[in-house]
Amino acid sequence: MTVTLCLLMGIVYFRQLSFRRVTLLLCLGLPMVSYFSWDAHRLLQQAHNTTRTSTYISGRLLPDDLTVDGEWLRGTCQLAGSGEKVRFIFQIHTEQAQKQWLSFDRVSQFSGQGVKTRLMPATNFNQFDPQDYFATQSITHQIKFSTLVLTQPAKKPFWQQVGDQLHNWHAQAMANAAKLPAPLGEYAQALILGAPPKAFYDQNPGVQTLGLVHLFSVSGFQVTYLLLALMTILRRLWCPQEVTVAVGIVALLAYFIFTGAPGILVRAVIAGMFRLGGALGWRRCPPEAVWAISLLGSLIYQPAILLTLGGQLSFVLTFCLLFSAQLTFWQTNLWLSLVSFVLLTAQQFTWHLLQTLANCLAIPLFSVLIVPCVLIGWLGQDVIAVSRLMNAIIATFAKTVDWLAQLPGQVIIGKLPWWVTLVLLLLALMSFVPYKSMAQRARWLWFVMLLIAMVGVKYPLRGELTTFDIGQGDAALVRTPLNRSVTLIDTGGAPQFAKKKPWQQTLRNRTAGETVIVNYLHSLGISRVDNLVLTHQDTDHIGYAKVILKKLVVTRVIVPAGMQQQAAFKREIQPFLRQAQVIEVTAGAQVPNFPFAILHPTTSGQAKNEDSLALWCRLGGQNIFTAGDLDQAGEASVAAQYPKLAVDIMKLGHHGSKTATNPDVIARWQPKVVLISAGRDNRYHHPHAETLKTMQENHLASFNTQTNGMIRYSYFGEKGRFEVKVPNESATITTTNTK
Repeated sequence: MTVTLCLLMGIVYFRQLSFRRVTLLLCLGLPMVSYFSWDAHRLLQQAHNTTRTSTYISGRLLPDDLTVDGEWLRGTCQLAGSGEKVRFIFQIHTEQAQKQWLSFDRVSQFSGQGVKTRLMPATNFNQFDPQDYFATQSITHQIKFSTLVLTQPAKKPFWQQVGDQLHNWHAQAMANAAKLPAPLGEYAQALILGAPPKAFYDQNPGVQTLGLVHLFSVSGFQVTYLLLALMTILRRLWCPQEVTVAVGIVALLAYFIFTGAPGILVRAVIAGMFRLGGALGWRRCPPEAVWAISLLGSLIYQPAILLTLGGQLSFVLTFCLLFSAQLTFWQTNLWLSLVSFVLLTAQQFTWHLLQTLANCLAIPLFSVLIVPCVLIGWLGQDVIAVSRLMNAIIATFAKTVDWLAQLPGQVIIGKLPWWVTLVLLLLALMSFVPYKSMAQRARWLWFVMLLIAMVGVKYPLRGELTTFDIGQGDAALVRTPLNRSVTLIDTGGAPQFAKKKPWQQTLRNRTAGETVIVNYLHSLGISRVDNLVLTHQDTDHIGYAKVILKKLVVTRVIVPAGMQQQAAFKREIQPFLRQAQVIEVTAGAQVPNFPFAILHPTTSGQAKNEDSLALWCRLGGQNIFTAGDLDQAGEASVAAQYPKLAVDIMKLGHHGSKTATNPDVIARWQPKVVLISAGRDNRYHHPHAETLKTMQENHLASFNTQTNGMIRYSYFGEKGRFEVKVPNESATITTTNTK
């Protein structure tokens, strides 16, 4: 997309070539390209420097860049010597230590033992990629500390002392804001301090659903408001114009450092400087020139800022506002909605029909009510009556947003091809140009192209068998062409091996069931699951079923006979069923719109491993077998009962445990490819050596979620191919129907 946009802009630029334009290109374009190239090369070199053994590490900790979440301390630190910024994680072992870290509010030096590794990329298709995200902040590595000790800081120059003091004040302000009643404290951290709590969007789901995220990013709106408020106060105090401007400049820079110096704030700071310069009588700079200069400044400060959603929204929406003077209030908001729609759905794959209305109402409310209330509540936090009143107003707003988000209107868009996203963005920008005929054509083309693209996503010609990388668990998707049948086999889950104490509980409640499975289904345009198959009752197979049942429409829940009577089903599944129909099955049962034949169990049981559902189907010219945690005896029983059963693709039972994968059955079936779903560094050491030996003796090609991430067999007709999220030498297998 970047290359295509550069080519398009180049064509526009060179259509009216002149000496001035060539000079501008040489003076600005070439240095910027050279700077980007140098930055990319530096980042690539930094990414290759990895230490996988425990080593002594020292550096600098900023108190406003740390998060205590239950028993885990996370944040960013700066390493001594190289100055490299890295993410880190440290496990807190006592409640007293947790309280000490919660009260940590001074810039400090640290030392400790830790392992420095490359940040993990996304291991499932269409998943949020932390490696790419942190690379936009020039962060490529993480450290897992085994010991972490604060040390006496070295003597620092005056300018660093000033910066450190601002960080200390920021940390103290965050700690004070966290003590305010919710949601006032959360809003104060997000809107004033530029540091929303990690669980902010979990506790305020309507903000994300209705596309109000940009209002909670300190990217210009709050800076403009605070600057105008400061200048108004100084003028009322009869301060000279020069003093007012000087104080404004110092306040801008101090606020920039105070909020952690985020790249997204550079645009607002530069625009504020120009506004202050205009107050001194400097020559007025055209708004589009201010926008362009702020873009260049932001790119110099953070070269990858336009690869972040915040950067995209900030610059694209302000670009539209440059040309909205002739538009009405509703036209302006509709234009901004069309543009933000393209950017937001490229990230979250969904859109609520009330988003435009919500933004039209929320934007003026923020300027006249919400931000003033947050400021008053934050500044007047020592007066209980004031904070309670402001909190009541903000709570009413937050509840209204969440209520609106729960109303019908959530549309699953899916992941559109990159070139469709680019064309939709360009058409959205053209949809309110002064030329009416061009604007009308752009709007019609926008809607028609979106409709065609959505139909293509929701009704694909290819089908797939996909094994999720869900950690130490099992979850797979079988989707037939045109989405005629959507089947989810197990959901994964995170078993609790020891009950955590209250202080150890994490605040965030989003699970891999939502961030991996639901996210992937949404990216495919899927909002309904025809068949949710739960092979047996183990938590690592049904733990996230409640998330699937809450977030998606499920028609049928298929379980082995006897499972409805088990405590795990009554606790984990039954309360969340809504309209879903539960069907208990045994071998030979027929289920409508279900692509699998059921081979096991033969009798009702207690939904244990030996009672797991065994399923077989033929997709894309391949015979596929999967059986949850079925043991070796169960596999032998299936092979004996169905002597002519052909298996080409087999998901190994019980994550590759030695209790499954019967050597005699494998030798008999001779599958072409086996799939293993197991967590990295799992406590059970799956897959076991015995299973690997069986695979080796039978010369089986294999894919493993531990090394390959998500595994997808995509097919059209009788031919298919394997795709993996983390490629390696085994990811080149293609299949054809040779039978």
